[in-house]
Amino acid sequence: MPATGINYIEESLKPASPGLILAALLIWGWQTDLLFYAFIIGLTLELPRFINWRIEFSDKDINQLADISGVLFFIVAVYSFTNHSFQGIYKVLELLPFSLLLLILAQQYSDSNGIKTSALFISVRRLGDKASPDVLYEIDISLPYVFICLIAASSGNKYNDLFFILAALTITWMVWSFKPRQYSLLHWAPLILLASVLAYGVQHGLRQIQENTESLFLNFFEQYGWKSRDPNRISTAIGSLGRLKLSDRIIMRVKSDEQLNTPLYLRETSYSIYEYGIWRNPHSEFDVIDKKQGRNEWQLESHRTDIGKINVGLFLDSQSAIIPAPSNISSLSGKDLIQVETSVYGATRIETREGWINYRLGFSSNNLEETTPDPEDLIITPYYKQDIELVANQLQLYSKTPDQVIETVKKYFKDNFYYSITQNQRYTRGQYLSKFLLENKKGHCEYFATATALLLREAGIPTRYTIGFSLQEYSPWQRMYLVRARHAHSWVSYYINDQWHLIDTTPSEWAPLEAEDETYIGSIMDVISWIRYMIAGGEIEETETNNNWIIWLLIPLGSYLAWRLYHNQRSKKDKNIKAKLAKDIKRLGTDSPAFNLIQQLEIQFDKRRPGESLSKWLDRILNIENRKKYVELIQLHYQYRFKPDADRNLLRKKLLRQIESIQT
Repeated sequence: MPATGINYIEESLKPASPGLILAALLIWGWQTDLLFYAFIIGLTLELPRFINWRIEFSDKDINQLADISGVLFFIVAVYSFTNHSFQGIYKVLELLPFSLLLLILAQQYSDSNGIKTSALFISVRRLGDKASPDVLYEIDISLPYVFICLIAASSGNKYNDLFFILAALTITWMVWSFKPRQYSLLHWAPLILLASVLAYGVQHGLRQIQENTESLFLNFFEQYGWKSRDPNRISTAIGSLGRLKLSDRIIMRVKSDEQLNTPLYLRETSYSIYEYGIWRNPHSEFDVIDKKQGRNEWQLESHRTDIGKINVGLFLDSQSAIIPAPSNISSLSGKDLIQVETSVYGATRIETREGWINYRLGFSSNNLEETTPDPEDLIITPYYKQDIELVANQLQLYSKTPDQVIETVKKYFKDNFYYSITQNQRYTRGQYLSKFLLENKKGHCEYFATATALLLREAGIPTRYTIGFSLQEYSPWQRMYLVRARHAHSWVSYYINDQWHLIDTTPSEWAPLEAEDETYIGSIMDVISWIRYMIAGGEIEETETNNNWIIWLLIPLGSYLAWRLYHNQRSKKDKNIKAKLAKDIKRLGTDSPAFNLIQQLEIQFDKRRPGESLSKWLDRILNIENRKKYVELIQLHYQYRFKPDADRNLLRKKLLRQIESIQT
């Protein structure tokens, strides 16, 4: 007769051999630094073999313990991902033996031989008395628990040959009870040894696959995860901002009472010394700002008054951080702030809690007072001195006034260099800056800012390399400005006429070029980020508002997201670009006359592909002769849309004249 479900399970899944659970738990404890707990749990689970005392559990009791185990697993998962970000997956694996401890304890100390499948599977539980023996039976979970312990042990940080040997011996011990009687030890042992040797050889290849897979997923989480930056900010290496530019994750959220007319520069800090690809400061002292009496507000300079305010939401994974802020910041206030400090290099550091924090930032008509230039602000390391002198002689900087030097350097980079988001890793003694200046003539903001700072120093103008973010993206449905990791930017602060000024020689098309890589998955991650921000609470002052109602928005929000994706897909087929822009928010630069001409070309030739820049699109649809006519038009179009200090009326006239000349 065929075996029933119960007999089949009893014959194929035997209880763990004496001592096997303890051995697996000890390996897990050694790998995860939880050896004490592993020893106690192991002894507790092995003890029933030596005592007759048992507990009579009903099916309902076991079901409740299974449900509690599920809740424990959920809590462990939430705790792990909340406290360890994307690396929480390893913490979940590490704590698996704890999550399932109640079930294995219930089995070991009950008077039955296992756990019914109705406790493990809700679908079986719902069948009730109608369940057949093929799906409702008792199963001994001691061997699965041994496997779980070994899997949890693999999440530890002691990846060595000893762990492999111990795991192989444990598995050999486990399968010994399943050895067919007709095979002698002489036949069985060589096969086990062969399997172990093959496994040892294969693990190196699997480890490489694992590392590649982890790199892929960790890059994804790094891109869309939430992670604040170095709170000390003593030094920065060329290339650090370049890596951020590959990410769409949201760093800040800014609410402004008035629409911003130009991209706003949010400074983190400035640097004075550049050597071998690294900018640093000689010291990093911060001065504590006194809080106003009876208010959670800090006035950074007592003699200045606010002329405007913006509300800021910022995610932090530490309790101390330098915040991005405009150079004319004058005050900070908010219930989340504990302490505010400023440095001589224009940095503002706060002490607060981790997670999403909210504060109000006041700004005045003058910039925050920054220390006057130090000797370091004119130093050019000998490693770059010869190349900088060569360019300075070509531009005749030595014979020009400071104002003339500024204009000459601006024009030099504008006419001869191109923006590129291709990232090069920085090596300590690499010559990327020299290649940027003399050969490639293309790069991202870090190269433009560094080269500009050194050229101005060669002309006798003190400079500092400044890093931060560029505020320019407005989200209509969130009703706030978004600052993403790819909005990380660097520029130069130079000192003339007893005042620090800003110069940004990076081509203005850097922002639209990077935005073209945005995908639909980015929109989904934006919604998730917004939900997390709203659940965390968006109040700046102390309030009693309860945000639990936000959770009930998940279902309609999911429906809205699906509609939004469908709507966006349809909008790509919209032939009337002017009408589409009229529906969108009236942002700076969206009224460029070039859009009408672009629409005509799309109708006449072919539409732009997703992620295709204007330049690449024109190269594809036009021949060389026709393409030359559009080069200056595209440059004017980008300047009109994204250059913060441009004369917009003049650029619009130039655009119209250029379009007229092309059409005639």
